[in-house]
Amino acid sequence: MINSDQVLSLIRNHLNNDDAQFRKVALQISAVEAKNGHVILARTIQDLLGKSKTSFSPLHISPKHKDVEDLLLQIESDEDLKSLITSDENIEKINRIIKEYLKRDNLHKYGLDNRRKLLLYGESGTGKTMTANVLSRELNLPFFVVRTEKVVTKFMGETGLKLSNIFDFISEVPAVYLFDEFDAIGAQRGMDNEVGEQRRILNTFLQLLERDSSESFIIAATNSIESIDKAMFRRFDDVIEYTLPDSKQRLKLLKEYLYTAKDLDFSMVEPLFDGMSHAEIKMVCADIFKESLLNDTPININLVKTALDMRSILVRNIG
Repeated sequence: MINSDQVLSLIRNHLNNDDAQFRKVALQISAVEAKNGHVILARTIQDLLGKSKTSFSPLHISPKHKDVEDLLLQIESDEDLKSLITSDENIEKINRIIKEYLKRDNLHKYGLDNRRKLLLYGESGTGKTMTANVLSRELNLPFFVVRTEKVVTKFMGETGLKLSNIFDFISEVPAVYLFDEFDAIGAQRGMDNEVGEQRRILNTFLQLLERDSSESFIIAATNSIESIDKAMFRRFDDVIEYTLPDSKQRLKLLKEYLYTAKDLDFSMVEPLFDGMSHAEIKMVCADIFKESLLNDTPININLVKTALDMRSILVRNIG
């Protein structure tokens, strides 16, 4: 049940116009009530908070959770589902995830849980992080990126302790949590020299993920699905593959990023971007836009080709 400290905290935050902290305390109360079996009250709190589609200010980590302050990075969600360009199959899966969350009360009546543990895989720059961002925006939940480089350490037992602290926070603060570069945590046992420690890290995460019954979304993303331990796949509710954009998707991306190019023949330009990721197409389009603005030149196919040539030179030099 809600305690006096939480009531006082809600009042103080309201009087101080601290919306972010007010929301955090309210979400914590919702999580506690859900654990105590007061599902209707927990849902009502979340629904009331969800009616306000304001953007989230950074949540202040309470003294109780200072041990995760350096492990989580809160990002403001600025993308909605309409801006996500991926395969029709992926859009259908994401819509299903959103629908299950919004109708989770109906599912729980029959002992069913909504999908909220997701494994996303595919080449870099194809929309995995953006999907987590979109879910945060569509579901009106805060968005945290787990800083894997801070979590995984060489000291025995330290990574497991950090993961445990993160999952404690996940259970108390409903949000979307993205474990990027997930292969650092979920790699197959025996794939590196630190076999014993990697096994402990993997087993710890498996146990924490399986025990988790929070209201949060836990999303793991990797570019190297082949390195992920097979035991991981059973712990996720959905596994979604992201691929390089096809011609239809490339056309949509170009029309979105080069929206001022009224006279450009996009059907002629689109094949020039074959084999590029969503992120790479966005970067090239930004270069085209800059060149057009700086030289007061309309966007044309020659400008597009020049930008692509410059990008290919840069890639070759880096390689």
